[in-house]
Amino acid sequence: MDDKLEFRWPTDGVEEPKRLASRIKDKARPHILEVVPIQRRASLDASFGLPGLADQLIEIDLNELALRASHNLNLRHEEKAEETFKKLDKNFGILSMSEISSDQQMWSHYADGGRGFLIEFDAQNSWFHAMRNPDDGFNDLTKVEYVSVRSAKNLLDIKDEVLYAKSDSWSHQQEWRIVRSFNDAKVKLKESDTYGNEISLFEIPPDAIKSAIIGFGAGPKLETEIRSVLASNGSLNHVVLKRATQSIETGQISIVPMKDTTAAD
Repeated sequence: MDDKLEFRWPTDGVEEPKRLASRIKDKARPHILEVVPIQRRASLDASFGLPGLADQLIEIDLNELALRASHNLNLRHEEKAEETFKKLDKNFGILSMSEISSDQQMWSHYADGGRGFLIEFDAQNSWFHAMRNPDDGFNDLTKVEYVSVRSAKNLLDIKDEVLYAKSDSWSHQQEWRIVRSFNDAKVKLKESDTYGNEISLFEIPPDAIKSAIIGFGAGPKLETEIRSVLASNGSLNHVVLKRATQSIETGQISIVPMKDTTAAD
């Protein structure tokens, strides 16, 4: 990504100490009760004539141990955070899209200075809304939130920020994105990209594509190639071909439909 802070968010701990301690206690309690069988607990209660004494002592020990464990985990949070972010980088990819098609800076940076082309998607297509359960933070088209300050948060509380928030210096992009696991890729190529990363290709259904927009600086060769691709694939018959034009006076970019040359051919 152009933004080197992508999938990186400042953290100040794994989780709020008391909440983390409570989580640790809940996980540890059944194991401790298994180690100290009910008969031994009943024997201790009987020895002192105080019913429930053993359970109270176990709870006191659990509280102390959980708080210590919480403290130790938070001390190591920087290493933990970086490990989590690296796993995100390694296992998930982002399809970044913009809700605008006429921004000069976007054409310059991402469409070869106007010599490339855009693909317009149907945002309502089911491919963009494939959450597997209500808690699934991936697989669903989501608008990026732009923030002026990336305030530090607990590691376990920043899932949406890691995936769908960026500095407001990028707000001109008006980005929407979908995040997906590389395990869902249709094809994984043997060769790597120029950065040494694996190349994973995802299959987007043809009915998710609405139009192809040829850049204002593109030559006839690109137009011919795109027309050939659309004509040779029956599943793309519905795709509309458009052209981006740029005003010499203002630099403003407009998107206009292109004529169908089929009849003339």
